[in-house]
Formats: sequence, C-alpha cells, structure tokens
Amino acid sequence: MFIATLFFIASVAFLTIGPDVHPMAVASEKSQVLLSAVSLSLGATLVWLLLTFLFGRIYCSTVCPIGTLTDIVMRLRRKIPRLNRPTSYAHPRRWSIHILIVYVVCLIIGLVVVPFLIEPWNIMRNIASTIRPSAVETTWISLGLGAVTGAAAGIASLLILLMLALFKGRAFCTDICPLGTAMGLLGEQTVFHIEIDPDRCVSCGRCEDQCKARCIKVVSRYVDNSRCVRCFDCIAECPEDAIRFQMNRNRPATPLLQKTKKSVK
Repeated sequence: MFIATLFFIASVAFLTIGPDVHPMAVASEKSQVLLSAVSLSLGATLVWLLLTFLFGRIYCSTVCPIGTLTDIVMRLRRKIPRLNRPTSYAHPRRWSIHILIVYVVCLIIGLVVVPFLIEPWNIMRNIASTIRPSAVETTWISLGLGAVTGAAAGIASLLILLMLALFKGRAFCTDICPLGTAMGLLGEQTVFHIEIDPDRCVSCGRCEDQCKARCIKVVSRYVDNSRCVRCFDCIAECPEDAIRFQMNRNRPATPLLQKTKKSVK
C-alpha cells in the first residue's frame, strides 16, 4: 500500500502541477503501461510484461493510479455502515475480452480516441484536466477536439469509478480495463500465484470478504489468478496461514480431512 500511495501522489502531482514538481512525478509517468504511446513507454511495457509473467498483476496494485484511486474509495466505503459490506466471489465477465479486442483493433487502425478513454493513465489525465486543462489539451486538439472533451470524459470516468468502487470493488480493473484483462491472460501461467491450502483452510471466509477483485471462492478453495490484483489483503487476513503466494500448486484436500468451523457463513 505504501508503494501504491507514493506512486499515486506522484501521479497526481505530475498531472495537476507538472513534471518539474519532483523527479518521482516523472518516474510515475515513465512506469506506466501506455500502449497508445508505446514508443514512449516500450521499456516500461516490456518490464511489466516480465514482472506479470513472474508475479501476476502487481502493476494493478502498485503504480496504476486508477487502481489506487479505487482502493482509496473502498477504504472510505468501510467508514459508511450502509456500504461496509463484505465482498463475495463474482464470476468473470465475458465482455472484458470483447473490450480488450476493441481496444487492440483501435490501436491497430489508429483510432486512439478509445485508448484515451479507457487506459488507466489516460483516464487519470482526463480527470486531472478538470484542474489543469493543459494535461490533455494537446492530445484532444490533435484529435480535432478541445480540452473540454477531455475534462468531460474525466468527470464521467470519475463518477463511474466512484460508483464501481463503492458497490463492486475493483470491477473496473477486472471487468473493463483492457490492460488488466491483457495481463490476466497469463492467469494460471504466472510463476507465482495465490493458492489456498485446502488442508489448512477452515472456511472462515475472511479472505473472500476482503478480496477487492472478488476472485476468491472459499467453498471451492479457488482463487481466480487471472483477476487477482495482488493486493495480498487475503494473505494478511487469513488466521490459519492457509492462503499463500507461492510457486507450487496445492493438491486437493481429502474431504474427510478438511478442517471446518462450526460457524461457517
């Protein structure tokens, strides 16, 4: 969380004040996966591809400003009794692949207006333009539109993100974001992954309750690693050390030997 907060502050400073505010602000931009400007971010993209293959979607929990913004809203949500409800497993949405396909096609044919609307960094740029219009002015003018278009897109995006974070957690990251979906394609192929030890799990459900991506299904001892954003909240929450970030796969537990709690949800 510390790294994510640091990069988020640096990103906001970069976009609302300018690149000269601090070297860390420039680093926040250089660390982004930005396929719509791949010539400027090719190095970072290749590094994140390698890191994703090794560890999964850690980009989503560290330097992605939209992911951190969502986490901040979710933390605030816990302060509101009506909204402070545990999360539960949600089935993956097929439209995430369709969005990714549309995104890639738009990149290929040069219709960059779509990436400018749904890439995490560009979404943050549009949001920041409500404070500093020059953050996106050049981009939108090059498309034959004004900076007002970017600001309007930023306001709309912010409202959508707030609603999703309040009621659906990291739904933007798992169901909409094309970069997240692309990283998730590695899914079960990453070297390290989140695993539930079926012989240690007591079905308390605390990991599922805390999962931002809603990708843990305790009853099946299952973690959908293609949607896991590697926040590691589940590991910190487990009282039995039954959920781990590891290389090897766990074998299915013998049903008669599985632990259970009397007060299972």
